[in-house]
Amino acid sequence: MAANFSPQKNARKAKPFVCKEQHIAINDLKIKDEIKHRHMYKTYLLKDIPEYPSPVEFHITEVAHVTNKTSLEKIWNSGGFKGLDTDSFSWWSLKINEADIRAAEERYLEKLFPDMTKEEKTVHPPFLREFTTSPLFLNELSRYGNFRFTFPVNELMETYKKQKCEGQEPILRIYGTKLFSQEIEYVVLVHSPEFNWKFGHFPLLKSSPWVAYDGHQIIWKAQAICETHNFQLVIRGGTAVTEYMPSHQFYVWDHVSLVFHSKDVLTVPQRKLKGSLSCCELDRDVDLSNGKNCSFDEAEKFIKSLPDDESEKEDEKEEYKSVEVKMEMD
Repeated sequence: MAANFSPQKNARKAKPFVCKEQHIAINDLKIKDEIKHRHMYKTYLLKDIPEYPSPVEFHITEVAHVTNKTSLEKIWNSGGFKGLDTDSFSWWSLKINEADIRAAEERYLEKLFPDMTKEEKTVHPPFLREFTTSPLFLNELSRYGNFRFTFPVNELMETYKKQKCEGQEPILRIYGTKLFSQEIEYVVLVHSPEFNWKFGHFPLLKSSPWVAYDGHQIIWKAQAICETHNFQLVIRGGTAVTEYMPSHQFYVWDHVSLVFHSKDVLTVPQRKLKGSLSCCELDRDVDLSNGKNCSFDEAEKFIKSLPDDESEKEDEKEEYKSVEVKMEMD
């Protein structure tokens, strides 16, 4: 299938090169004539990188939306998340924790050594954490701002289903592959069945070789998890070990984004909105925040200063009173 890449305007400072309607494998990108003039191709894709874990299957239950202080105030005041730009897309990334990495390591071991017992997997030396060095895995740092909203992906889907799909299941499609200078982004489009007329030409997500959604979690087969390669993977007998490389290598890294089509605000109760919010340091080396930012301490103070929802407090009081009355009657 031919890949039709084209430049794309972006609200961020980065300017991606985009191939819509496909999730293209990294090995296939290496032979695409359309990108041979790109910085990514010349600087990274042509490299001969020592062995590393790939693909690694992650099962992700949470997604995150990171933003700057300017946009945080808009989200808070509007009570939720609204699509931006002419596309009306709200962008979310995968939130990967240590348990996700350990589980992915077990799956990778099962693929390497199909006959390995559960006990052998338990005592096998950990190795995957040495390779998860791309920005996606650095939860304490972000290129997009100081404020991170985190939600279970199935909960966000259910909210979207109720508010934007009139109770019908959201449609998930392959939006495309975006190339930056070093980053490869596989974009998943989420929309209401009402907009099949607009997005029907995008293939359904089930045809993607790299990303799936099973109603509970995102299943992602990651091809390039490192960005900076300090180690190589070596198989010795029935063991996978890491070997330190004196001279590190820079390479591409890939990740997945979900874009929710939402012309109006996807509302979230204020208490839940505040409960989902946490702080992270802004990556000053790659600042794509495109708005006002602050220090980590200032971000923490700002979150604490956000008011609690008084109406929700009143609901809690009424609920507590009804419980007390019931206990007295009993």
